[in-house]
This record gives sequence, structure tokens and C-alpha cells, in this order.
Amino acid sequence: MSVGAVIGSGLLTAPVPASESAVNSAPLRAALVGCGRQGRTIINAGLKIPNLRFAALCDIQPTALKSAKLFLESEDVETAGYSDCREMFGNEKGKIDAVIIASPDCFHTEQTLAALEVGLHVYCEAPMAVNAEDARKMLNAAKSAKRFLQIGFVRRSDPRYRHTAEKLLNPDSLPVLIGKITHFETQANRRIHSELIWSKRDTLTPELLDRYGFKSMEEYRNWREFRKYGSGACLFYLAQQLDVFQWFFNIRPSKIQAMGGLDYYKFGNGIDNVSALLAYPFPQGMVRGISRVWTTTSGGGNVPFEHIFGEFGSLQTSLSESAFRVHAEPGLAKWSEFVRRGDLKKENAAAEGEDPNLIKVRETGNVVPYLVPLERPDSVFRLHLSNFVNTVFGKENLHCSGEDAFPSHIIAWKVAEAVESSTSLELTEEMFRV
Repeated sequence: MSVGAVIGSGLLTAPVPASESAVNSAPLRAALVGCGRQGRTIINAGLKIPNLRFAALCDIQPTALKSAKLFLESEDVETAGYSDCREMFGNEKGKIDAVIIASPDCFHTEQTLAALEVGLHVYCEAPMAVNAEDARKMLNAAKSAKRFLQIGFVRRSDPRYRHTAEKLLNPDSLPVLIGKITHFETQANRRIHSELIWSKRDTLTPELLDRYGFKSMEEYRNWREFRKYGSGACLFYLAQQLDVFQWFFNIRPSKIQAMGGLDYYKFGNGIDNVSALLAYPFPQGMVRGISRVWTTTSGGGNVPFEHIFGEFGSLQTSLSESAFRVHAEPGLAKWSEFVRRGDLKKENAAAEGEDPNLIKVRETGNVVPYLVPLERPDSVFRLHLSNFVNTVFGKENLHCSGEDAFPSHIIAWKVAEAVESSTSLELTEEMFRV
């Protein structure tokens, strides 16, 4: 029986993976909603996944839809094209098994619910929704439909992050690695861009714009800068980076203070700079940290990172290999056991082209850098999407279910609330309940 037949039977009472015969006989047939920049990233990643096939595409902009369709045809992939996802779900019933949603944030909830109604598994790009009420609707609908819902927090599929969570931060390793956690920081720097424009052939009619809630082409092209259509780029980064802390330690902040606003851009009404102070009530004491998203071209060469500080050293994670480091405090950390079993390795003393016998003069008391001895073999988008596909086929578990991602969305929305109200917020466990 194919995946589509299993899904279409309506007999399942829990998220049940496909049978081995389906794994061996046919790929997962997916529809993609949203053929813009992120949609094309997903297409490029998905084409390299052997057990995934794009069976249908959907986008309200004809040129984006046509471009994606022609690209897939150049890769010998025939797809059906639609401008309305509900029409697509109806016409392709029994021909698709899952949907991948890469549309503007404001459509995620409606499109996810529509997909779950017809029995499709859902991969939804982050953020999953624009507010807590909509996110809860998605979680409850996935539970009722007995279908998988994966959220696009791709760090959860990065091998280095997973190695860190499983090998370095488990209850036995954490006290030895960095000792008592004292504080943390996250930072992302947005690249400056101009207001997005469009060509005549890309112009949508006023009727079509109104149908989907856009007042103008300016808002449609720059939807990410408007709170009506999305959480905003700043909160998008905050949610993903704070999810690392949530994932690693399964703890929520108890208090948030934040400062930010629309400081740089002259269009939109979202937040383009934010600095948030968060307090986490760890069993061993309060851990405070700061999360920043700044509108700069390069941040002085910084790439997005998450940095956890402890008594014996610190751990810095990043999607950039060059920024993924573990630092030992001089004279404190003894990590030979981590190195012996291959969980860490000392950073090479000699850079490329240098004499390894050269004696270097180092600063007194400088931290000692270590590396996580893993490379990411492929695009992190491909790894995350592949995890979703393999979960549907019963070969893996979701790396980031809707339930996993939900708390970090709540935190990001509360940061926005703290910015807008200019007050500090106390967070309760009730806020994180579905």
C-alpha cells in the first residue's frame, strides 16, 4: 500500500509511519506551497532527497509558480501548478502525501489546517504562526488528525548541534564540561537591504492582493517588515536561537525585559533591532542572558551564534562551522576524557601555511579552544527536510515537532510584547500550555 493510500484510508488513530513496502516502492509525494526564495531553497534541498518527489506547487504569483515549475521540469520532475492551496488539496487528493509550507507567515496556520483536514503530513517553515492562538490551533489539529507536523528550526538537524545536545550536555557531561551555567548570549546580524521592488510582469491585480489581505504590492513584496503579515525578521531570528537554549536544557524564562524598535528602515512597522534580557530559573540558581538581533551589514564579521558560559568554560554554537567552538578556562577545565572518546578535539595550534614548530606568544590566561569533531555533510535544510520524510516512513523521529517549537515562539512573541509595552514581563507555565 502506498503512503497516499494509507493516509487516504482515514483509519489511522495515531501518527503512523508508512510501511516498508512504501519505503521501497515509492517516494513521499509532496506539495510545496510558496515558490519564493525559501521555496526555491527547499526545492534545491529536496531534489537531493531520493525518497521525496515534488508532485504539486502552489503560489499566488504566476511568475514565481511558473519559474519553479520550469526549474523542476528541467530536473525531469513533472508537477501540477496551482494558485490556491485548497484547490490543490482537492484536485490532488490521493496523489500527494504531505505538504511543505514556505509561504508568508500569516498564511501558515490556515494552510496547515487545510492540509491536516485532508490527511496530509505538514512541514511548516518557521515561524509556525504569528500568534499563540494560531499556533495552538495547529498543534491541536495535528493531534486530532494523527499527522506529523515538523517546524523548520533547522539547527535541530545540524549534526554539530545534535552531537552537543547528546554528548556534551547530557547530565553526566555537562557538570564536567563547563560546570555551573552562569549566563548566555545569542546574536544575529541582519544584512541591510533596500525596500523590495517588482517588475511589471510580477504585478498582482488589486483584486488578488485584496483576496489575500494585502493592501498594496509594496506590502506584498515587503511582507516580512509588517507585523500584520509576519512576526518580523528580528523575532524570526530570536525564536530560532532561543530554541537552542530551550532544546538543550528544557527550561523556559521566568522574566523578560526588552528594548528595540523600527530604528533603521523607513518602510514597514515591524521591529528591526531588538535586545532582550531573559532570566531562566535553573535548579542551581538564576541564569541571565541577552539575545540581540541588530540591523547591520556584517556585525564586525560576526555570524549568528549562541554562547553558553559556565564556571570551567563556554560553549558557542552556530550554523557556521568557523564559529562553533568550546573554550576552556585556563587552569580549570580538564577535558582529556572528551578528547579521548572523540567528543571534542583540540584546535590545531598551527594555521594553514604556518610552521607547526613555530613558538607562538599567547596572552596570559587566554582561553583554550576546542572543536566539535563533526562536519555537516550537506545543506542543513536538506537534513531537516530529510528527517521529516524519514519520519513519515517510520525510519526516524521528528527533530522539531510543533510541540518542540512552540515554547520558543511564545518567548519571541513575549519579547515583542515587552518591546511594545516598554515593561518587563513575568512569564508563567500557563503561557506555554497548548
